[in-house]
Amino acid sequence: MNKLRQFVNSKPWLGWTLAAALLVLSIVLYYRLSGKNDPYSVERMSEMVTIKCVETGDEWTMNRGMMEKTLRERGTVLSPSEGLPNPKTGRLTGFPFNKSEWEATIARINQEKQDVLEKRVRRPAK
Repeated sequence: MNKLRQFVNSKPWLGWTLAAALLVLSIVLYYRLSGKNDPYSVERMSEMVTIKCVETGDEWTMNRGMMEKTLRERGTVLSPSEGLPNPKTGRLTGFPFNKSEWEATIARINQEKQDVLEKRVRRPAK
C-alpha cells in the first residue's frame, strides 16, 4: 500500500487523470440514467404538442400524455395514417407536426399492445 502511495505521489498527473475520468464517467451515467430518453418520463409526457387537422387546417394543443392516452383507448392496432380526432368534426385527421415522432409513437404503442396480448396468451389458465 505504501508503494502505491509513493507511486501516485511521484506522478501527480496520474491522480488528476483518474479524477477527471471518474468525473466524466459520473456525468455520463447521470445523463444516461436520469430518464431523459424515457418515453414515459414526466417531462416528456407533460410536453405540449401542437396538432394540425389535415382536412380543415385547424390547430390545437394537447399534452403528450393525453395524446397517447387517446391513442391507447382505441383498442385496435393503430395506423400512422389515422390521426387524432378533430374536436370539431370528430374525424381522425389531426396529426402532430413532427411526422417521424408520430410514426415512432404509433410503432411503440402498437408494439406494447402486441407484447400485452402475447403475455395474456402465454399465461396459464387457472
